[in-house]
Amino acid sequence: MRLNSDLHVGTIGGLSTKIIASITCLVCASLPVTGTVIWYNRGRGSKKRRRR
Repeated sequence: MRLNSDLHVGTIGGLSTKIIASITCLVCASLPVTGTVIWYNRGRGSKKRRRR
């Protein structure tokens, strides 16, 4: 149980592991947002190209 908690919060390797875990979490949290933005812009961009 203790090892599971340490892996989850990134305390098993010290400060460097906490930094890596934080960056990984930020990347994973931004993926749905960036995917939605790309999908939305792709839909809008294809309509503009058809008019030309």
